[in-house]
Amino acid sequence: MKRTTHAQKRHKQHDRPTQFAYQDKTNPQEVYLDNETGHTIYVGMKGRTHVFVSDGEHHTSFVTTRRNRQWRVRLGKWIPISKGDIYQ
Repeated sequence: MKRTTHAQKRHKQHDRPTQFAYQDKTNPQEVYLDNETGHTIYVGMKGRTHVFVSDGEHHTSFVTTRRNRQWRVRLGKWIPISKGDIYQ
């Protein structure tokens, strides 16, 4: 999996769930589109959250709560996407 320079730095830190990025992108629990950047966000188990840029490179990973994700949606920052729309 290709990573941006930022993602490479995060992966080396070992305190982020970057090692799960491909797995969670392949089988996400939730998917969002970042309304400001156009990046796609994939959420896996336990709130593992992974951001991918438009060309498919992994950009960063972090953990979010359901409340945090709902807050981002309410603010209009993230737009929920159905998994079917991503994989067509």
